Amino acid sequence: MNEAQDNNSAQNSSIVRLGRIADIIFALAMAQCFFTLGFPEELQQPTNSEVFRFLLAQVKPLTSYAIAFVIVGYYWLDHIKQFRYYKKSDDIHISLYLLYLMSMFLIPYSDTLVIYFPGNAIVKICFSVNTTLIGLLSFANWTYATHKHRLITPDLDSKTIILTRWIILIEPVFSLFTIAVAIIDQSWWEYVWFLLPIPYLLTEKIFRKNYVDKNEQDNNYFENKV
Repeated sequence: MNEAQDNNSAQNSSIVRLGRIADIIFALAMAQCFFTLGFPEELQQPTNSEVFRFLLAQVKPLTSYAIAFVIVGYYWLDHIKQFRYYKKSDDIHISLYLLYLMSMFLIPYSDTLVIYFPGNAIVKICFSVNTTLIGLLSFANWTYATHKHRLITPDLDSKTIILTRWIILIEPVFSLFTIAVAIIDQSWWEYVWFLLPIPYLLTEKIFRKNYVDKNEQDNNYFENKV
C-alpha cells in the first residue's frame, strides 16, 4: 500500500516539475525570438534618412519575429490548457514532452535562418518542418495521456478530449500548408502565417455548435419520451 502511494506521489511530483521546466523553456524561446533581430552598427549622429532606411529594412525581420513569437505563444497556451487536466506523468510521457520542448527551443534558430536568408525558400520550409514536428509531438503527448484517461483527470469528458486533439492538429496541418506556399512562391510565406487564428476560431465555433445541437436533440428526445 505504501509503495503504491509512493509511486502515485512520485508521478504527481513529476508532472509539476515537467510543467515548471516547460514554462522556463517557453519563456526562453520567446526571449530568444527577440534577440534574433539585428541592430545597426554604431553611427555617429545618424541622419534621419539613415535611421529611416534602417527601420524600413527591419520590416521583414520584425515580421519573422512576430510569426515566431505568435507560434510559441499559441503552443504555450495549448501547454497551459493541457496541464490543467494532467494529474500525473510517467517515463514515456516525460520523454515525449522533452522531445516536444527540444523542438520548441529550435524555433528561435529557425527564425534566425529566416531573418538572415529572407529570400530563401529552403530555410522557410525548414521553419515549417520545425513547427510541424512540434505539433505532431504535442498531439502524441495528448493522445498518449488521454488514452483510457491514463494521465488525466477521470472526469474529463470526451468532447474536451476530442476538441483538444483537433486544436492541436491545426498547427501542424497549417505548417504543411505553408510548406506548399513556400515551394510555390516563398514571398507569400510570411503573410500566410497571419491566417493561423482563423482555423482556430472556426474549429471552436463548429465544435461548440455541434455540441449545442446534440444537447438540444438529447433534450427533445428526453421530452418526447416523457
